[in-house]
Amino acid sequence: MRFLRAFALMFGLAAATTGFADGLLIEMEAPFVRFPDDGSFAETANEPAASMRRVLFKFYTEGAHAVYRFDIEETGTYTGWLRYGSQNEIPLKIALDPADEAAPEFATAMLRATGGYVGPGIWGWAPIFEARFTQGAHSLAIGSAAFRPDCIWITSGDAQPSDDRLVFTDWRAMLGEETWQRAQQPLQPVHPDWLDEVEDYELPDWYENARVQLHTRLSLNWLDKPQFTTAAESFAQMGAPAFVRHIKSGAEGTWWASAVGAIAPQAEGRNIAQEIIDRAHAAGCKIIVYHRHMEDDWVAETQPTWAARDDQGAIRLGRRYKICFNSPYDDFVLTRLLELAEMGVDGFYFDETHQPKQGCWCGFCREQFTALSGLEHPAHPDPANPVYQRLQDFTNMTIERIFREWRPAIDAVNPECVMLISGNTWPTMADRHMTNRLWRLADAPKSEFSLPDRMGGRIFALPASMAPLNHEIKVAHGHDLVRDAADGRPPHVWTFGLLDETAALHAAAGLMTHGCVANIDCAEATIPNMDYAAAFALGNTVSPHLAHKRPLRWVAIHYSELARDRYTDDPEAAWREVLHPVYGAYEALFRERVPVRFITDCQLEEGVPEGFAALFVPAPEDLTDAQRAQVQAFSARGGKVIEGRDEWVWHDPEGHQVAMDAFLAELPGDPPVQVTGGTELMHAVAFEGEGGLTVALANEFTWVYTGRKPDEQTLASLPGAPPPCEGVTVVLRGIYCPALARDTVREVVTGAELPVRRVDGRVEVDVPAFQQMAVLAVR
Repeated sequence: MRFLRAFALMFGLAAATTGFADGLLIEMEAPFVRFPDDGSFAETANEPAASMRRVLFKFYTEGAHAVYRFDIEETGTYTGWLRYGSQNEIPLKIALDPADEAAPEFATAMLRATGGYVGPGIWGWAPIFEARFTQGAHSLAIGSAAFRPDCIWITSGDAQPSDDRLVFTDWRAMLGEETWQRAQQPLQPVHPDWLDEVEDYELPDWYENARVQLHTRLSLNWLDKPQFTTAAESFAQMGAPAFVRHIKSGAEGTWWASAVGAIAPQAEGRNIAQEIIDRAHAAGCKIIVYHRHMEDDWVAETQPTWAARDDQGAIRLGRRYKICFNSPYDDFVLTRLLELAEMGVDGFYFDETHQPKQGCWCGFCREQFTALSGLEHPAHPDPANPVYQRLQDFTNMTIERIFREWRPAIDAVNPECVMLISGNTWPTMADRHMTNRLWRLADAPKSEFSLPDRMGGRIFALPASMAPLNHEIKVAHGHDLVRDAADGRPPHVWTFGLLDETAALHAAAGLMTHGCVANIDCAEATIPNMDYAAAFALGNTVSPHLAHKRPLRWVAIHYSELARDRYTDDPEAAWREVLHPVYGAYEALFRERVPVRFITDCQLEEGVPEGFAALFVPAPEDLTDAQRAQVQAFSARGGKVIEGRDEWVWHDPEGHQVAMDAFLAELPGDPPVQVTGGTELMHAVAFEGEGGLTVALANEFTWVYTGRKPDEQTLASLPGAPPPCEGVTVVLRGIYCPALARDTVREVVTGAELPVRRVDGRVEVDVPAFQQMAVLAVR
């Protein structure tokens, strides 16, 4: 049989070539007609594990159905196979060549449960009809059901879809050689020229010395409540040295008389923003303002061409209107930011994704993408499509551009004003939205407490058959990754829904130990929450010993997005070749409690910094020429280069520990700092900088519940705090031995002076038992 094409392809759909078997593949997200067709039924959603990365949802609408038309080239008997996801066994209504497509007479086919609705390993195939078709046009009606339909494969003979190779696409053949070759070229180099302008930013003293801060979401809905006016005084009473507070919560107008756009009705004749800023400073607190920069209803209504659009042309993305920063909206927002900077804000908190994660289909993006790439804007989001991959690059470049423009403009008004930029899901390593370059621009990245281990539904989903990731270690890994991508500057980590004082102390201790700022959310109705006062007191005690220090260098792990992205159409290979080795090497070093840092693609092209004794390169064959030269230079000056090996099967559940042991055996000599004892997953990170060495220790902390207030059943099932860390010893070697002139080391949380032992060229310090945190100041 020759390869067949769906009739619907004539209406602009892409054909999926197969090579698996001859047949007709119909993408269900593009029916010929829906009944009803009012947006209530059979809408399209993005799903990485689906054919063409798109799937239908809202398919359960009672009494609804969709019709698909197709051409058969040869008369014969055909079988129709459906790819779908379903939590339960369901009856599916189907009708072949109905006389009335608006009111078909349905037959029923039973579909087994596949185990869920979406996600890797969920999708299943089932035959839904066997029929004799004559040559020519035909149609198929499918009735509503509580499942997620993906695609239909119609074939003759005995061919069966025994696996999912059928839904993989030969993009080279589909796009044509010229387009495919052009799509292989990145839109900018790994280390673009503008990075030469980026210095290793020095954060202001106030930020460095405020490692536990507070977050509140007092919107204008709270304007008439006492908390809205007296919040700053309450936060000062709680001991918070700095806090994040809304200054524009969403798509509403400004809380001050801005030169551009609409003003919120509550701010007519009143500068609410200035009042909030002045009250914070009068209370002795620094204020970082939460400014919702992606959304603005006034702009969407008065300048609709500025609005971001999805691939269906819809102007509304998610809950609100999103505005595209490739339109004049970037200057519009900058005007407002500079007004706030003039009012005296100490920082900006830029949340969320900055540009739509799936890309933007507005006229500005279409035109600028084509001008930059020479490619036609892709019709739909599909991470496996090389053209769409370039659109993702374009989106990331847009995000980098706006912050490159905003930062110096804000700095010119207030050099002490910090810019916090959300990384969204970047710390998971499982998305292509945003790149390592962005964190070189940020004063500090913004992240969330357990976000680094949110692995579901991403482009690079971890296959269920691979070695699982330890939650505690994966969270620490993600925070360290985003910290090191920002040249060691402290990420600002939102921590929401803490239940009590103990949880707040553990969360703050764990985040500070990894060089982060714990940004503790305080529910508005509970202000002031004195349960959190202990966490702020801990932060105020510890912060001076972390200020202007960066994690100690010994072993660097190369995290290559470039190497990962070469496997965008094969997430399993991405994990096998790149991501599991990056995680596994970190886990090995974490468990040994020795200094470990990450080095990103653009950082490696600048060279391996002094102080590193070893560099782990998981994918040496994927290095750029510039990176390879820097690796060779590091080796020439005596550094140990450890390359990934085929026999290190990090991803294999049985081989993971073997790979970790083999990797550790390659390390060069003894580490400058190492910690023993404590709980199994105790955290230990050494920092160096002004005033010498600081060794931060924290008990396990990701048992802490964060999120919306749990119900009683959930609350009763939550784990409690781990046992205290006991029998802990800190071992110092190298420069910190002869430099240590005193016979004691100060533990700053308790103020205790701890005696030191000098043994065979090293110093050992026994740390008394602690519940949350211990910090050693070594001078």
